[in-house]
Amino acid sequence: MKRVKVHHCISQEMVAQQIEEPPARKCRCREMIEYKEADQKVKKGEARWTVVGRERGEHKVVCPMCGNKPEIRNCANCSGTGTVVEPVIWETFGADIVLVSQAAADPKEKKYRPALAMKTPRVATIESEHIELAYVDGNKEAQERIEEYGRLILDARAFVGPNRLPAIKSEPKDNASRSEGRTFDYGRAI
Repeated sequence: MKRVKVHHCISQEMVAQQIEEPPARKCRCREMIEYKEADQKVKKGEARWTVVGRERGEHKVVCPMCGNKPEIRNCANCSGTGTVVEPVIWETFGADIVLVSQAAADPKEKKYRPALAMKTPRVATIESEHIELAYVDGNKEAQERIEEYGRLILDARAFVGPNRLPAIKSEPKDNASRSEGRTFDYGRAI
């Protein structure tokens, strides 16, 4: 069975997302997996095939405004010809895969977040300013806030499980096609 290299590097991801042009910079990725497993990752959207070449060109398509109708002679988009020239990208794919985030680019705001970017946990914390406000300045609301955080932490530590929290459900059975269960779901970003 053929083995495929799995890239985790930023350079290969930038080429796959069309932010950089191929070839990607040399990397040290060494993880190898079976071809069938790599093909399943690509079909699920977890990865893409590496791009080894990219060619840009143009081709003619039917005008989206007038639809090449003979009765429309004065189209602002195609000047009455019925066809417009659109840019096209032809990519040549390699045998390796690169792990990517499924929705890395936001088309409206043009934001990009790599799949391997560090994620900062967003949890309620008590910082030194909160303690000073509560106990040095004597602010009652800040003191109640700190006490409430303490109660929430104790409550979370004491009662864990589906009987206490309705959001916690029993573990699903192993299912490779839906990426569920202990064997197939490993916390990937989708």
